[in-house]
Amino acid sequence: MPVVPAETARAPIDLAVIGGYLGAGKTTVVNAILQAPHGRRIAVLVNDFGAVNIDARLVRARGDDVIELDNGCICCTIGGALVDALTRVATRDVRPELLLVEASGVADPAKIAQIGLLNGAFRLTSVLVVADAIAWRDTLADPLVGAMAQRQLDGAGAIVVTKLDRVAPAQRDAVLDDVRACAPTDIVVAARHGEIPLALLFDAAVPDRMSVPDIARAHRPIGHDAMPAFASVTVAAPDVLDKARLRAWLKALPRTILRAKGIVRVADAKGAVATRVCQVAARRIRLSSMEDEGLAPLDGDGVMVFIGIIDAAAQAVLRDGIVQCSVTAETVAPTCFQSTK
Repeated sequence: MPVVPAETARAPIDLAVIGGYLGAGKTTVVNAILQAPHGRRIAVLVNDFGAVNIDARLVRARGDDVIELDNGCICCTIGGALVDALTRVATRDVRPELLLVEASGVADPAKIAQIGLLNGAFRLTSVLVVADAIAWRDTLADPLVGAMAQRQLDGAGAIVVTKLDRVAPAQRDAVLDDVRACAPTDIVVAARHGEIPLALLFDAAVPDRMSVPDIARAHRPIGHDAMPAFASVTVAAPDVLDKARLRAWLKALPRTILRAKGIVRVADAKGAVATRVCQVAARRIRLSSMEDEGLAPLDGDGVMVFIGIIDAAAQAVLRDGIVQCSVTAETVAPTCFQSTK
């Protein structure tokens, strides 16, 4: 009887969630992502096809619950349970590189992200919350829905502000600053007709920090370019890191960090050392085995890559923080950014 080789572990699918209150412009953002020239296979989960105005010229095939596009992307309805929809995507013969879930206007995107992480086929890359530049303050002040809208903002890794073109030019920076003050992140970007920086979703769209100029602000002037200058910084982690200390430090990453990922060696409370793939997005931390990630065993030192709006001071803090997480470091709290909120 022939021996059937064991199935090679499949790398997890990146997961991004887009939330925001009713009418904020989530579907416009989703449409722009589907049609952007990113060259990636994206699957989008939506509640209703009718709300997604996909250009008919892009549609290759249409079924009851799936629309296939010429660029390799697919759009699926959530249908009954989100868990079942996630399973359908994970078990497709040709899996997407990114699954984008559009939350309903009254859903908590952070909870949707948590449900997605229960399925080992997915790894969280971002939680984006869309805010209407005109209506967001009134929504937060509404006694019926204000608390829910604030929870949506609280769960965000980045905020996308829509309809900023309807605000007087002199007031646009102030709107972004006001939104930033009500959110747990400094990464607040303005969408142009739904278009957002692809760096919010894809690492390949982020330049290395060494090749970009120093960044003094969290966004460029609205009159010229409201898209932030994202960059990545690679930090070596040659030592074994204390697992609990690492988790605590990653939870307290500066508000300008969008996400982080890498491969590190960690020691648990009993001193057992293991190599783990570390991923951080929207303040959620995942430490998984190399096998679970479909990766070969680590050959060499560990490394972490941080993505966000990073200046020289931030680089220094990130490097120092990794050092302080070492099991050989003194037991002191790693250096953290002071909150500017």
